[in-house]
Amino acid sequence: ALPPLKELVKLSGDAKRGAEVFRTTGTCAKCHQVGAIGKSVGPQLSEIGSKLSKEAIYVSILDPSAGISHGYENYVVELKDGRVFNGLMVNELEGSITLQTAEAIEVNVPKEEIESVQQLPVSLMPAGIERVLTRKQLRSEEHTSELQSLVNLVCRLLLEKKKQKPHTQSSPNTTSTSSYRTE
Repeated sequence: ALPPLKELVKLSGDAKRGAEVFRTTGTCAKCHQVGAIGKSVGPQLSEIGSKLSKEAIYVSILDPSAGISHGYENYVVELKDGRVFNGLMVNELEGSITLQTAEAIEVNVPKEEIESVQQLPVSLMPAGIERVLTRKQLRSEEHTSELQSLVNLVCRLLLEKKKQKPHTQSSPNTTSTSSYRTE
């Protein structure tokens, strides 16, 4: 079992290993993007470190349904022929609905074929990432605990900051110059 959130936020991680967790064992890249890595199903995470605190990132990972970002609501569409589709509603036109599944596949459904559409109270992102980390690591050569993998992942995501725009600095004795700040 994981320690309480107030203890999790005190732990330190390895951002390099966290990037590996993002790409592989954590399965994050199947739905999220950091830079050019991953798929664009869930929210873009390239600036997540500027938007959320360490605690909020843990909550988002461990309980993804606790706060679902606008535009990322999960829908289930039942068709008259019995088929069921589940995903994010990416487009609704007069005659059709387009869903994007967790696998990043867009499904266009004509409205005349739809029996029902329901917004679900749960995120498309599955809960229980710590269990996924455990199962995958038990089959691998790596012996990092699921806790440390989670801490490493959060450490990496916290580095994803909004890029600073050039700003102007001026003082009475100098002319204005543009400079770039990096973190």
